[in-house]
Amino acid sequence: MEYNRNTYFSAFYHIVFSTKDRQRFLEGDLKTNILRYMVAFVKNNHAHLIIVNGMPDHIHMLIHVSSPSFLMSDFVRELKKSTNKVLNQNYGFGGKFKWQSGYYVQSLGRSQVDSCYHYIQDQELHHRSMSFDDEWDAIMKGISKDETVLAEKQ
Repeated sequence: MEYNRNTYFSAFYHIVFSTKDRQRFLEGDLKTNILRYMVAFVKNNHAHLIIVNGMPDHIHMLIHVSSPSFLMSDFVRELKKSTNKVLNQNYGFGGKFKWQSGYYVQSLGRSQVDSCYHYIQDQELHHRSMSFDDEWDAIMKGISKDETVLAEKQ
């Protein structure tokens, strides 16, 4: 936590983003290695990673931020850009791997962190009964009644 006499800042964020066109690339050793890369990225970019997990077509991440100057849009853009580069250069995608253009971020209160942690931890179990598209629709319906937002699932 960043603290001085005038400022105390502590924020928790749940971040979700997907591979382009929901392509199922993130499996096995590749998934393990890219999640490890994300751990290092978060640590080196002024945030604390609480948990990261995902499925072959998307990633969930829970982070804690203690700097009031932290910019989420820059953080996610650089995370996706750097992991995209690693995947294309080191895993034989030759420029074919891409993340979706957008992402989802929700701020959480301290009382919500534990349930979000378990939700991310149990992704494999959760997705036995719900597809990512269904999960995304449920999240977006809870946020916006704007059908144009709901339609932009890429």
